[in-house]
Amino acid sequence: MRAATMGRAGWLMALGLVAACRWGGAGEAEPVAERVGLEPGEVKAPAEAEDLDPDPRVLQVKLRAEALDDGAGGVVYAYNGQRPGPTLRARVGDRLVVELENGLEVGTTIHWHGLKVPFEMDGVTWMGAPVGPGETFTYTFELTQAGTYWYHPHFNTASQVDRGLYGALIVENPEEPEADEELVLLLDSPDEDVEPDKGHGHGRLVTAWWVNGHLRPTLTLPGGARVRARLINVSNVGYLDLSWPGLRQIGSDQGLLPEPAVEERLVLGPGDRADVELLIGEQGWTAWSTPYSLNGGATLGEPVALFDVAVDGPAPPPEPLEMPYVAQAPSPDPGYTDIVYALAGSDRTGEWRINGERFPEVTIEEVALGSDVIVEVRNLSPTEHPFHVHGVAFEVLSLNGVAPPRRTMEDTINVGVRDVVRLRVFADNPGDWMTHCHILPHAEDGMMTVLRVNAP
Repeated sequence: MRAATMGRAGWLMALGLVAACRWGGAGEAEPVAERVGLEPGEVKAPAEAEDLDPDPRVLQVKLRAEALDDGAGGVVYAYNGQRPGPTLRARVGDRLVVELENGLEVGTTIHWHGLKVPFEMDGVTWMGAPVGPGETFTYTFELTQAGTYWYHPHFNTASQVDRGLYGALIVENPEEPEADEELVLLLDSPDEDVEPDKGHGHGRLVTAWWVNGHLRPTLTLPGGARVRARLINVSNVGYLDLSWPGLRQIGSDQGLLPEPAVEERLVLGPGDRADVELLIGEQGWTAWSTPYSLNGGATLGEPVALFDVAVDGPAPPPEPLEMPYVAQAPSPDPGYTDIVYALAGSDRTGEWRINGERFPEVTIEEVALGSDVIVEVRNLSPTEHPFHVHGVAFEVLSLNGVAPPRRTMEDTINVGVRDVVRLRVFADNPGDWMTHCHILPHAEDGMMTVLRVNAP
């Protein structure tokens, strides 16, 4: 074990977790698309980044982080003038090369949420400096996992993500059949930003959602089409409690599920992702999100319409795609525990802790490379927390003593009030991996620690 020694205030300044300023008037529900120039056609998926390398196994792009006038007296951030940022699309085994140019007046980084990357490519400032104003940095690594991921800063994180620095990263598996249509939908809550001296809106219900920068867009899809929709919750604080007719989930944080799951509802906390299959038939429908509170889940209140599906050329609904599912039962729980993370705190104090400690004054848990680590996460606080680990993935062994119906691989899992979640963490990637709540104000206020996977 080893504990960090620098004082909290000094570390917060070094990590950019204390914002120098905030801007007012950003809480309105005006569509971002109308303020940063997104075209209506980009509702189905943000425009993809230009590949600058002719090698088909290398995706090389440039991303410029910059501040833009939002046209309403405020400021938004964007990559390449686009919010959400450009979609990055590659295949398993490809090399990703991203040159980040910082056009902001503050430091920034890029973190690759859900991906196993070399530690020096993770975009955190735990062991190094951010990319300064006017500077560039090149991220490069091999893509080893198929699935739906996303990228965002991990410096002054809550503010920069809230202002619009995020985008989708899709890693395709060539063994999976291509859908007739694909949607890449980044879902953000427009009413979460507030002045710093008025709190972070803990416990407030999200009453509107942007879908790729648009409020309640209509997605026109052909009848008889099999559609793969990749959903990413990029909100700082908002939970999605999704429902629509025949909701069929085929993938989660770490790629394809062992088998499809037909659900009545699907909850995605901040940072979480899901792939769903839409089998378009003769009638359109609406996707809804039920109000969901950090203080205890589903609440009373009218559902919020996320988007409408309109059918172009009604036809009988098709059969599902023949995905290469591999049925797998959950691993048995070995019964012992290597690490306990107890989550505690309160929005009344603005202090959030893991094992009684506030980042960066934390005890670093150390594990051996190649080991399977049994982690128990206990939520002792009055709010829910999406628990996220960088650099590695984990299998969910149980929630409150109940094993999941199928093997479930994740990198972000919601831990409800008083819940106990048991995880098998696969320590197959050396580095100092941030482990934190992905309600970004909670992480900013201390609910973050470090899991060290020792190199040989």
